[in-house]
Amino acid sequence: MEPSGKLKFVGHTQHSMIARYGQLANLFLKVSDLLLMVCALSLAIVLNYAPKARVPISEFSIDFLSTRVKIANALLCAAMLVVWYLVFNLQGIYRSHRLSKFTEELREICRAVFLASLTLLMVAQIGRWPTITLWIATCVALIGLILIVSMRMLLRLNLRRLRLRGHNIKKLLIVGGGPRARWFANEVRQRSDLGYRIIGYVDDETNFNGHGVKGVPRLGDVQDLPSIIAHDVIDEVFVALPIKSQYTQIETAINLLEEQGIMVHLFSDHFPHRLARSHPSEFEGTPLLSLHSAPPITWRTEIKRLLDIAVALSLLLVLSPLLALVALAIKLESEGPVFFIQGRVGFNKRRFRMIKFRTMCVDAEARMQELEHLNEKTGPIFKITNDPRTTRVGKWLRRTSIDELPQLINVLLGDMSIVGPRPLSVRDALRMEVAWQKRRFSVKPGLTCLWQVSGRSNLSFEQWMQLDLEYIDRWSLGLDGLILLRTIPAILLARGAS
Repeated sequence: MEPSGKLKFVGHTQHSMIARYGQLANLFLKVSDLLLMVCALSLAIVLNYAPKARVPISEFSIDFLSTRVKIANALLCAAMLVVWYLVFNLQGIYRSHRLSKFTEELREICRAVFLASLTLLMVAQIGRWPTITLWIATCVALIGLILIVSMRMLLRLNLRRLRLRGHNIKKLLIVGGGPRARWFANEVRQRSDLGYRIIGYVDDETNFNGHGVKGVPRLGDVQDLPSIIAHDVIDEVFVALPIKSQYTQIETAINLLEEQGIMVHLFSDHFPHRLARSHPSEFEGTPLLSLHSAPPITWRTEIKRLLDIAVALSLLLVLSPLLALVALAIKLESEGPVFFIQGRVGFNKRRFRMIKFRTMCVDAEARMQELEHLNEKTGPIFKITNDPRTTRVGKWLRRTSIDELPQLINVLLGDMSIVGPRPLSVRDALRMEVAWQKRRFSVKPGLTCLWQVSGRSNLSFEQWMQLDLEYIDRWSLGLDGLILLRTIPAILLARGAS
């Protein structure tokens, strides 16, 4: 079903493409950093040992590259690359540096390269590599630092160029309409390289004496914030209200935004918050506190993404004969496409096209309205135990959850994860009215979650939402593994399936 005029989800296709390009760029950056460190190691060895061998550097390089590598050393090298990857992530060099200065990013890179060089020395001691000395490790650090910093400078220049052309843009909402809000909006407009587009501001007219933020639309009062963030794609919110006189409004706004997992920036060096983690920084010399209640991007989230790709690829390859048989069965039973592709609401309320095996008749979407009175669930979701639109093959696919397997493609594309809150249809997302439930949109949706292993369709909508938020608050790689283990018997026994 298409959204009503009330919900605006504007430009969801464009934003999905931008998000996907961002993911690819981030992946490229991580791979390039490892390759540059390997290049730094190779250059350090060649430049230090070629003169001692009294042979041309080119000839020494060929001999060096053609040297046989023992299996044990190969495993140690692989372990070293993994450690380097984790060290770089832990130092935060892959987080967004949109608001920070290059000097802050430079300090993070220096720490990461220094720790990577120490790791190299430790691995050399374990593997008994006489080639790697303290001097070689120092050279690796210097060369690696030059190469990675150069890459970051080129990246910043490229991002600046892209943002000036309207790409890699984040939607921004300002809470406040006074002098600080006007100053901030003016700075953002002058700094197109930051990649922000201000969609508007909210504030009571009595707070800014009718002046407001010039050139920025006023979307309503602060009390209208719940409906605004429910109906628009908003990446980040800047709170620019005076703390002393607007303390209650700021607290209410922060509680609402952190409840839904939206990144909040506050022009202050201190403010109480319940769920969100804080990150102090500066913007043009002004103290800035960033709050985010969704799981932070760390080495754990990076491993989760790598596992998602590995599991999705493996399952698609192993299950390809089964997928082909299912496609054939669907085609033989009824006319129409093999796959059912539907718009779903994913990360940060952006829509994406979710892929499933078709389990219903071709006109199932058109017939939904005539069956609304048979809905057995409270809340926004639609569920009928014996849905007349379901085909014979479809009933079996749903009971075994095989109809969900094509979503592995969505996992590879980065729209979904293996474990995460189930993606809601646009119809269901439109009907969500409780603010705290919408924090589920602060993480990627997944194939399975706590709801899937705790009764599935037997649970009420409110219980479903509570389990999703419990997953977000408790998230860890161990919890993901536990959910996956519990998913297998839940599917085999068809608990709560319909």
